[in-house]
Amino acid sequence: MTADFSQQRLRGRDFRGRDLRGARFVGADLRGARFRNADLTDADFSGARLGKSLRGTIATGLLTLLIGLLAGLLDGLAAFFLVAVISWFFETMQGISIEQHAMELAITTITSAGGIVAILLFFLWRRGVAGLFAGMGVIMAGAVAGAGAVAVAVAVATAVFFLPAFFVAWRIRKDDPLFAGVRQFGLWFGALGGTDFRGANLHGARFRGANLKHALFASASNLARVDFRDAKHLRFAHATGTLLEDPRVRELLAGGAGEAESYAGSNLQGACLAGASLRGADFTEADLSDAELVGADLRDARLIKTQLIGANLIGVRLTGACLAAWNIHKSTNLQEINCDHVFLEANNPRSRQPPSGAFREGEFSKLFQEVTETMDFIVESKLELAALQRAIQKLREAGAEGLEIQGVECREDVIVAHVAAPPEIDREEIHARTLREKGLETKLLLAESKAREAETKYLMQKEHTDDLMNLFDVSLRKETHIHAQGGNVNQNHRTQTITNSNLAGVTLNQGDIHGRLTNLARNIGALPAAPDAEEKLGQLLTRLAETLRDIPPEHAEKVEDVTDMAERTVKDARKGNPSRLRSTVEDLKSSARSLDSYPAVLQIVSEIAKLLGG
Repeated sequence: MTADFSQQRLRGRDFRGRDLRGARFVGADLRGARFRNADLTDADFSGARLGKSLRGTIATGLLTLLIGLLAGLLDGLAAFFLVAVISWFFETMQGISIEQHAMELAITTITSAGGIVAILLFFLWRRGVAGLFAGMGVIMAGAVAGAGAVAVAVAVATAVFFLPAFFVAWRIRKDDPLFAGVRQFGLWFGALGGTDFRGANLHGARFRGANLKHALFASASNLARVDFRDAKHLRFAHATGTLLEDPRVRELLAGGAGEAESYAGSNLQGACLAGASLRGADFTEADLSDAELVGADLRDARLIKTQLIGANLIGVRLTGACLAAWNIHKSTNLQEINCDHVFLEANNPRSRQPPSGAFREGEFSKLFQEVTETMDFIVESKLELAALQRAIQKLREAGAEGLEIQGVECREDVIVAHVAAPPEIDREEIHARTLREKGLETKLLLAESKAREAETKYLMQKEHTDDLMNLFDVSLRKETHIHAQGGNVNQNHRTQTITNSNLAGVTLNQGDIHGRLTNLARNIGALPAAPDAEEKLGQLLTRLAETLRDIPPEHAEKVEDVTDMAERTVKDARKGNPSRLRSTVEDLKSSARSLDSYPAVLQIVSEIAKLLGG
């Protein structure tokens, strides 16, 4: 049963480590209460009064008084020392007795101090810290000789001790980042004896309308989706290390309004912005992961490179928003989005989606949810695309239902195939399995293609050989004397030229394999994926060429596979794409393993893989 402490007086109560999930503290007096390490998931503190108990207030007051007395003592000692120096200077060097002009000096000092403070404040207001030096110049220029100079000197001393403290306090109230550390120390000091949430799990808790002055949220284990709407004195809560530390974010969470404001680069992870008015706001590169944005108004907002993984966007209004490179995931809830159109590129009206008209009801959610449920594969040829199709079919037959090539897109020099995958599928595992199957199917298709080419070549040469034999038969019947010289056939009455004839059987020329690899070794070129590796790679390819040349002809097809994969590996290394290169290197090692009876081949290939980072 949910605990209900609503409207109760719970000052100083100890709730440390308790399970208070869903508990109600509506309107309760929780000053000085301790919730350290408690589980307060979905707890309701609406209208509650947090902060310090009477005991905490007295303790803080005494500490403040002690610090003030110490500071005053040090200030007084410094002033006494400065006045003593000034008195000695004027009595010794100028012959002026300060005791004789005590009353005049007091009146003049007070008047001068007031004027000096006014002058310094004016310059501080107009020109900041640099203005203090200009103000001091004006003051010293107006100093007069004698007792007037003494009064001005004393007044300057007073002002110099007073103004730094005044300036620091003023900048702290303005949330100046330069004094953020001093401000956080002050908030920590003020929160001593206050309501303590250190280590507490506050996920989904509500503090609507609560008085949070001197509450201690620093080191809370979880502040995700905490509702601070209309909370009072939130700026006086100690929340170092949380999203409440940023003044812009703090004001947004408390007020729920940020129209046309800039939150670029802000940490809003887990922020509760349900129903917030954010029209035209700039969230460029902001982190809104796991944020609660149900029903928020994000029309015309800039969501460029915004992180929205795990965010809840149910019912959000997005018409006119720029979604360039936003980062969404299948965990991002895009249901019931209210949107007529969006822009997919910044400052480019042509990127409007849809190009004309408006999204039909539910169309936006369907379109972008599908994007989060696809996997992309790079293919370099029609053969690789066919291999990917066969790999997908094999995985479907193995139980991975729902996999399907959804579309193909051309990007620069490569083709990207989009494969749809159900939300519940283990995408990482399926992606890896698909890559493995694609590599195997690519080899099979290459082998089939080479077999067809060899068969075609054999048939063509056989046909050519038959034609030659027929020609010889005809010539013999005509008693033609044939003298073969340089490929020419000379007859008694006429000459016939026979060229490009080859009557030998069709076998793989391993000299050609050697030539391909040695030529590749001499023309490697730049390797962005492995800088400064060109020379070493050339040596390894030359060794590989020599080793493959000594392998018997019965392994010719495997030798051809290793050569093909070596050429592809160098090609991918030139392009500088690490992920594709790793895949190709794995295929090269796999082809080398087929020649496991020749360990020198596998050794050289392993060195190539290590050199290229595979």
